[in-house]
Amino acid sequence: MLKKLSLIAIIPLCLHLIHVSAQPSPGYELYTVKPEQVSVHIAIAGTVSARKAVQLTAQIPGRISYIAGSEGDRFQQGALLVQIDDTALRAKLDSAIANRDAALAAIRNANMQLNRELRSPQSRASGAAPGGMGMPAMMDQMFSTPMQDSMGLRDRDAERGSDLVARETQVSQATAQQRQAEAQIKEIQASLRDARSIAPFNGVIETVHIEYGDTVQPGQPILNYSETTGYQVLADIPARLRHSLQLGDAVAVNLDGMPPAIMATISRIFPVVDPQQHTVRIEMDLPPQTLATVGQYAEVSVPDRTSQQAPQLLIPKTAVVYRGGLPLVFAVSNDGRTRLRVVRLGEDLGGSAYVLLSGVRQGDVIVNNPPPGLKAGMQVAAPPTEAVPSESVPVNQP
Repeated sequence: MLKKLSLIAIIPLCLHLIHVSAQPSPGYELYTVKPEQVSVHIAIAGTVSARKAVQLTAQIPGRISYIAGSEGDRFQQGALLVQIDDTALRAKLDSAIANRDAALAAIRNANMQLNRELRSPQSRASGAAPGGMGMPAMMDQMFSTPMQDSMGLRDRDAERGSDLVARETQVSQATAQQRQAEAQIKEIQASLRDARSIAPFNGVIETVHIEYGDTVQPGQPILNYSETTGYQVLADIPARLRHSLQLGDAVAVNLDGMPPAIMATISRIFPVVDPQQHTVRIEMDLPPQTLATVGQYAEVSVPDRTSQQAPQLLIPKTAVVYRGGLPLVFAVSNDGRTRLRVVRLGEDLGGSAYVLLSGVRQGDVIVNNPPPGLKAGMQVAAPPTEAVPSESVPVNQP
């Protein structure tokens, strides 16, 4: 009798435990599979490039006397990258400075001679000053020279004007020589600056085209230098897709054509169409800290809003789990329990969803963002009907 009563007392407790375990666990995010309109995307080949890139070329002829580094070396803005031997230029600069100093001395002398002519005209002197033993000269100044003027044989005013013009000409010539020397100095200093190739920004050397001791000519490439703080993707798209894109749009980019996709922002759309290829070039900035290399292949997914297609079933990427390399989802059955289903995925829609080809049907419910530890058969939703056990179980008396 005691054994029967104990068994009867345990039955309600077990029913109660079964009822509690059937309750859905809170916090599951459920998603109903439904068809949605999907825009057509076209894969376009692109190339990774630096946001800033320059090719440094020789501006003067000469011999390479210094190279800062090789491919891959990084430098700060203002660092000296390449030096062309400037010994001959510095010798010319010293000569030009000497010519300028000589011209300045000539200017001082010409100004002094001009002032002397203004204060003591040479045309009024007849070879010696009056007084002392210079009686003939004084007689010439007092009698001969005035007589020559009156007879038209001599014009002292014309002589004085000629002497003034000669002195002023000397001043002008000396000034011109000084200006010419200054111009030569500036020209040589510009050549000295061109003999040094300076890093225009923080970056890295991509390619070195010369060796130490090489003789270069103006226009010859020296090295390629690019910025390393950011990368961008260049792509040529068909002209008809130009109106489907706007500055600031985000497009999916696969580096080397491999997932996962990276969302790049369109930063520039060229306004001119290539007349041969009928394409438009676009520039897309990759996110900071993207692991990329200049020249790397990139595949850009460009939307084609001019084409229409039938609605397709979509599922979030966050609902897909991988087991043994197979894509699966946790589908929720009618009784609220999970069932693992293998799905076949189609196009990757820019990092947020997949086109669903098979595995689940329209209207099916799946678990989005399945938490760790979720397994098949677990209760994630309440069943349509749930029997509530009675509070007491009748006990048959023996």
